[in-house]
Amino acid sequence: MNLRIKLVLLITACSYSGYSQDSLTIDSVRNILNRRYEALAKAMNERNMKKILSYKTVDFHAIGPDGRVLDHITMKEYSRQFITNNIPPYNIKNTILNLRLSENRIVAVVDVLQESMRKRELLGKVRDVMTTVLQTETWIYTDKQWKLKLVDNVHDQKRFVDGKRVDPTKPFNPDNPPYEPEIKQ
Repeated sequence: MNLRIKLVLLITACSYSGYSQDSLTIDSVRNILNRRYEALAKAMNERNMKKILSYKTVDFHAIGPDGRVLDHITMKEYSRQFITNNIPPYNIKNTILNLRLSENRIVAVVDVLQESMRKRELLGKVRDVMTTVLQTETWIYTDKQWKLKLVDNVHDQKRFVDGKRVDPTKPFNPDNPPYEPEIKQ
């Protein structure tokens, strides 16, 4: 075998090994985060605020769809209201659509489809509420575990009450016609 062929084979083998290692690492982090999502959903169903917060960094925050920065105090209150105002189980499902990992494998940026189907009392009646949202989440590997640090790029929010789509930004009114958002061009 001449030197040129050996060199091409060596480069190909090294490239494949590096790609395989990165893809194995991403798959491993994906599996870990999926387990974190399941455990967080369980903590939510248990209405265990201490456990819910344990999956987040102390400086956890979000940037809402309107661009407002929601600090960790605001987000803690948001979680408290969610578990107080809704009836478990919440049937929360997070689907990782895309995962990017930092070079040192300590920051994971994840595009997620979050879905929830739950019951909630609205206007004196227990109703079925389904929500979906696309968002980007930043997870940090700290203290030997992955913790949620940031939620941003929140978009495509959908909310259905008793099967009828409603505007997620407005109070529920059962007499409103089904919500049909304007299509932005």
